[in-house]
Amino acid sequence: MAKLKVLQYPNPVLSQKAQPMGRLNDKDLSLIRDMIDTMYEDDGVGLAAPQVGVSKRIIVISPRAVRGEEQVYINPEILHFSEEEEIAVEGCLSLPNISCEVRRAKKIMLKALDLKGKEYTEELRNFPARVVQHEIDHLNGILLIDRIDFNQRQTLLGTYQRF
Repeated sequence: MAKLKVLQYPNPVLSQKAQPMGRLNDKDLSLIRDMIDTMYEDDGVGLAAPQVGVSKRIIVISPRAVRGEEQVYINPEILHFSEEEEIAVEGCLSLPNISCEVRRAKKIMLKALDLKGKEYTEELRNFPARVVQHEIDHLNGILLIDRIDFNQRQTLLGTYQRF
């Protein structure tokens, strides 16, 4: 398994919508294993395929950052967002040294495919729901800085550009 290079803002791939997946092949499974390794090696709790330059609708998450507890979602789609929301600080591997408060639904109903191509639904709450929402944003070409107001974004990007 290999550590992949995580693309950083303003790489244009990060603002593009990822393509839906068909049946998984050995190359896809290898990519997923490498994404999991990369997520842990970079101290992340989630990673989307576009972040490693692959325009496929694949995300991996491990909200507790514990090896063996990672989850893989293929073609994930949020079916329902709870009305109850919360604001919390988020960071992003594609925007190193940047964090900001983002409003997210506290609970979501998710539809996805598993590694065998079987569709299922899952309810996620609290931090796992936040991580999935963040990673699905990546699949849709949305970064966390797209979720904050213009002035805050300009301030953060000014800081970011100095690194």
